[in-house]
Amino acid sequence: MNVLMIGAGRDVRGGVSSVVNSYYAAGLDKQCDLTYLPTMEDGNKIKKLAVAARARIRFETLIRKADILHVHMSSDNSFYRKAVFIRKAYREGKKIVIHMHGSTFDLFYRERCNDRQKRQVRRIFAMADRVIALSDDWKAFLARYICTADKIEVIYNAVRIPGPYRKDYTNRNMLFLGILGQRKGTYDLIEALPAVFARYPDAHIYFCGDGEREQAERLCRAKGIAEQVTFCGWVRGREKQRLLKTCSVYVLPSYHEGMPMSVLEAMSYGMAVVSTYAGGIPHLIADGENGLLCEAGDVRRLGELLDKVLEDRELRSRLGECAAEKIRREFDIQESVRRLLELYRRVMR
Repeated sequence: MNVLMIGAGRDVRGGVSSVVNSYYAAGLDKQCDLTYLPTMEDGNKIKKLAVAARARIRFETLIRKADILHVHMSSDNSFYRKAVFIRKAYREGKKIVIHMHGSTFDLFYRERCNDRQKRQVRRIFAMADRVIALSDDWKAFLARYICTADKIEVIYNAVRIPGPYRKDYTNRNMLFLGILGQRKGTYDLIEALPAVFARYPDAHIYFCGDGEREQAERLCRAKGIAEQVTFCGWVRGREKQRLLKTCSVYVLPSYHEGMPMSVLEAMSYGMAVVSTYAGGIPHLIADGENGLLCEAGDVRRLGELLDKVLEDRELRSRLGECAAEKIRREFDIQESVRRLLELYRRVMR
């Protein structure tokens, strides 16, 4: 079974590359004939255009021997880039799997597409043999607006399970991973932090990500909390693992999500997670059982939850241990790969 998988480059900062790298780490390429073709890389406009041009040229050759085209797709430009490849594969009679990642795909379709563009979205999805949704909520959206429910399958994002280590819940170190900006709730979090830091002067937060870093740093200085905040830039590899191990609380007050890899990773490392009801997060976290949730944009409640989790070491420990157990039980990447291979086999029948 020859699978051609396309999506953002494996070094691109974001969820798609995390998912793809998890597949490789779990040995998907050893269980099928897998070729990965990056269609976008980080960089300036010229670099992005060059990557896109090379991808189209290579695709012409690679698609000929492929049985299945697996497309990692998001919204806006990602959709329009991938539509070109999907049309080509469809004309070649290839099996097509669309893996829908976009945390704002609903807004893209309902608010940013005109009627002609909406028809285009539906036509592209009609070419797919299977559509992978990241949660039941996203499946319901796709079935209502874009394609028939019988071709949609929910496969949650998943992570590699870390090796055993002893988590230190005595510290009040918090961690944020992601693109800094309004969608991830960065500014809501900064608004909630002054009261939290006033009560817990030993608390500290690490913001790890790019995006609107200068604006976030300015706001921290204006709020007088810069001494208890560290902006780390985008982290990966050993530095990311170190932060996941040494911080006891993970915070992601997002407005829109699919199935965030960062929350999965934080839970797998036994962190007490404070987040929102956005996207697939409630499928990961049961409020009060293995994490704490509030509505996106509710700064007052976000502050209360941070105060609650920082006050009580036993609560941090209980939430973190329950979170890690849920990941081990339901979100192991090996199970995700098994389900993906089974989907490939069904498509080929």
